[in-house]
Amino acid sequence: LDCGADMFYEACISTWLSNGKKNNGMIIRLQGFDRGVFGGNFHTHNTLSMPPGIDVVCYSNGVDYVKGMRYAVQQAAAGRIVMTVDSTSLLNLRGKFTQKYPTTGHWTFDDVHILPAKNKKCKKAVFTYGTGVVEAIRARDELGLDAHIIDCPLLSSLPANIDLSPYNNVVFFDPCKEGQNPLAGHVTALQNNGQLPKKWGMIAAPKTYNPLGQLLTFISAEQLIEYFK
Repeated sequence: LDCGADMFYEACISTWLSNGKKNNGMIIRLQGFDRGVFGGNFHTHNTLSMPPGIDVVCYSNGVDYVKGMRYAVQQAAAGRIVMTVDSTSLLNLRGKFTQKYPTTGHWTFDDVHILPAKNKKCKKAVFTYGTGVVEAIRARDELGLDAHIIDCPLLSSLPANIDLSPYNNVVFFDPCKEGQNPLAGHVTALQNNGQLPKKWGMIAAPKTYNPLGQLLTFISAEQLIEYFK
């Protein structure tokens, strides 16, 4: 495992080691994430390796994926290494979330998308990505949660366009396992920048493996309802 991972790491640092003479621009697609319960246990590990020198993104829907991939291709051509985290669970929802293919436009890594709460004066927010967005929408539409949903695809660093000042209560809703969840790094960066609200919380997946065919260890809409009680 260590030797195999080393090839991945060497691709990330080779530009620096060669003083810019060796360019390893590429896009890596990591398939298998969150609720891929029928695709083998590796589909539910929910851990991400993010060494320095790589941009890691996870999109919650097809439109963002297309626009994000256009930008990723530009960055790879310029020499950066980008990893997109593809969710088996999201692919299985394509019928319900089908949207018109965007023929133009792109999202940069700093772009963050906000799904507004029903009450415009609401100051609660769910900060999440990927399948976390789907669960947050389910909490809103099926369970009555009234909160803004902040969809943050960039996981390897804090996007420049983050602004939490309109909110006084934010929960970071992370599909990855506790202790290995990328939003923990976002919380640290927000605190260092003085951008973290006084009231905030973290919900992450349990630090264990998931029984095949079950949904026991994944984050859920019900946890959001419980948090905001």
